[in-house]
Amino acid sequence: MKEKRNEFLIHGIPASPGIAIGTALVIRKAEFFIEERNITQDEVASELARLNDAIQLTKKQILSLQNRVQTILTEKDAQIFDAHLLVLDDKMLMDEVENTVGKELKNVDFVFNRTAQRYIATISKMPDPYLRERAQDIRDVAERIIKNLQSKTYSILDRLPGQRIIVAHDVTPSDTATIEKENVQAFATEVGGKTSHTAIMARSMQIPAVVGAQNLFLDKIHNGDLLIVDGYLGIIVVNPQPNTLKIYADKETETEKYYSGFLKESRLWPETLDGFRIQLAANIQGPEGVPDAKRYGAAGIGLFRTEYLFINAKELPTEEKQFSIYSKIASDMEGHQVVIRTFDLGGDKLSEVITPFNEPNPFLGFRAIRLFLEYRHFMVTQLKAILRASAFGNVKIMFPMISGCEELDQLLEILAECKAELRQSGLPFDENIQVGIMVEIPSAAILAEELAQKVDFFSIGTNDLVQYTLAVDRTNEKVAYLYQPLHPAVLRLMKNVVDAAKKRRIWVSVCGEMASEPRFTPILLGLGIHELSMSPSAIGPIRRLARRMRMFEVEKIAATALKTSDPKDAMRLSEEYLNNIAPDIMSMSFK
Repeated sequence: MKEKRNEFLIHGIPASPGIAIGTALVIRKAEFFIEERNITQDEVASELARLNDAIQLTKKQILSLQNRVQTILTEKDAQIFDAHLLVLDDKMLMDEVENTVGKELKNVDFVFNRTAQRYIATISKMPDPYLRERAQDIRDVAERIIKNLQSKTYSILDRLPGQRIIVAHDVTPSDTATIEKENVQAFATEVGGKTSHTAIMARSMQIPAVVGAQNLFLDKIHNGDLLIVDGYLGIIVVNPQPNTLKIYADKETETEKYYSGFLKESRLWPETLDGFRIQLAANIQGPEGVPDAKRYGAAGIGLFRTEYLFINAKELPTEEKQFSIYSKIASDMEGHQVVIRTFDLGGDKLSEVITPFNEPNPFLGFRAIRLFLEYRHFMVTQLKAILRASAFGNVKIMFPMISGCEELDQLLEILAECKAELRQSGLPFDENIQVGIMVEIPSAAILAEELAQKVDFFSIGTNDLVQYTLAVDRTNEKVAYLYQPLHPAVLRLMKNVVDAAKKRRIWVSVCGEMASEPRFTPILLGLGIHELSMSPSAIGPIRRLARRMRMFEVEKIAATALKTSDPKDAMRLSEEYLNNIAPDIMSMSFK
């Protein structure tokens, strides 16, 4: 009989609105369970043969990965796998495993893991830093061997056993890239903030999420537990009692009715009461996002995150493959803008093909434009595909992670070369295609006036701009309280960007997660930002809110917010205004 457990709450950060009631599927860091079992003397040979097969398969996998990296990057980059190959050839380790299997008559995966863990623990304590680093090599190879011993060729998230609430320490981009979306009811994770990858993906998938839950909550939730995930309040209810279930079931129904009302307004212009029209665009990860963008009445695609073409890919997407995707989106959007951001890999978005290595601080490291300026052929392939797609619709190019004019000049030079190649080949493209940059590094915001002379538009990436300005890791729940989008330093940087754009007569948008939160809308519009790009499902509340505002009122609020020294004062100004003009939106979104 299943143990009856009492109801209890776990508090986290509300990351994606909505309510989910369902069964927990707990995903732990290791996706395999190593069972200890006895074997007979007759089974020793077959167990050792399994080990040999797993080692040979592991070697084949590592060599394949090494060759791919060497082809794509450099021989030096590929050398990171030499240490992994040395582990496989470690005769002392393998001999000990073989002898122990024959002596103790235990299954080989159990013996191998126990032996490898002892090696790792011993080497980790050595004073020599070089030797200590080798412990990580053994750990990585050992995990790969064990997975091969157990024939683990897929992630558990690829084959969900029906509808489940995913409970995990974290959910990576590679996890969500192939996840069975129809079977995911909600996410609940120990780490992350409102702008972490899990939060952004959850909002894009339109499912509730609570992230940054208290430490060790994986020890408190069991597979099969009944859960309620409240993405509004940031609460996980474990083993809810009947009265709690009824309250949340009623709340879930009420929420569904509320959001269905937004769909009926999708054809209405997002126009303020004093006649100022705002552009509301959609952020998407791929072609599958276009139907939702159109369904919710987006004015276009404000951000196409092309890096998701790479994540989990076994090889680079060719120019033709990229062209087919970009041109289809451009055509499907029927003349509405499609802003295609060049690959923004790095940080928490790693690709086995391009970024198989780890960095001590990846958000400040070899990512996005920095990576592609070194490996220009990536950039050339993508830019040519985007340019060709511009013949099929209203396509624009956007470069991320720009820190100054020198980088931008190099990119514009590469773009000019791509145009020349296409002209020579006789392939059509929009000669006047607009080019913009994401302003997400403080240096770019400070140099906005100089950068504005070189591009057609700015798109402020508030997720990283806040992170870099305030030195707050946006995926770290321990410092989540310091992640304050309305911090006066952030607002003043944004105002500098807007002023520079106005001076040079180029347009400016916000494509970060601030764009989707109603509490920030009055201040963003008051600053002079008149295009907001967000997850398609977030467009409805922002449209309704815009239709209740007056520009002269929000301009006053923004002017006051710019003078405050405390972000809480700016938030209070905005919330007081929203409670007066849109209490329904406030009550549903921020209970």
